[in-house]
Amino acid sequence: MQAILAVLMVAFTPFTSAQEPTLRLTFSPESEKFAQATAEYRAIWDGEGTRIVEAMESVSGLKFTEKDISVVVFEGVSLSGFGDRPMKLRASYPPDTKKATLIHELGHRLLIPIRISKTREELDQHRVLFLVLYDIWEKLYGKEFADKQVEVEKERRGAYDYESAWRWALSLSKAERAAQLKELREFTAKSKATP
Repeated sequence: MQAILAVLMVAFTPFTSAQEPTLRLTFSPESEKFAQATAEYRAIWDGEGTRIVEAMESVSGLKFTEKDISVVVFEGVSLSGFGDRPMKLRASYPPDTKKATLIHELGHRLLIPIRISKTREELDQHRVLFLVLYDIWEKLYGKEFADKQVEVEKERRGAYDYESAWRWALSLSKAERAAQLKELREFTAKSKATP
């Protein structure tokens, strides 16, 4: 009888740790009017967080150094935040753009350690991100999704010229983008090794 009970306990013990992402995101609305959008972002993460982290780390060749990120859902320009500053995500995006934006902002946090060589003046934090972002989106959701989200981002106006940065990144082949990021990772490693 005890053996049967032990087998039943093991059979019904949830094994969620293998499915939980190594990176924990805690979502909260800026105000109650963003509760539904917050639930939507949380559902994306709960359902796909492990896959998202795996794809991002696989494509970039980097590992997330953070374990916990606070995310505030509000109505404004999405921001990656850093350290104790929370990530901020726009509430009003449609579902696919919510996914794409979550990955975009996480990408900034993943790539924080990358240093840019002074000889690479054309690079900034978005161009470095765009060396991997399209390929991450494509790996997760396919080419049609990636193409659509590039078009969404190209339409953004204001503080940054997304259109030029995307045009630059996608003028490179997938292999060229990967080679450029590898070069930046190697430059970063050498910079850290040199006092």
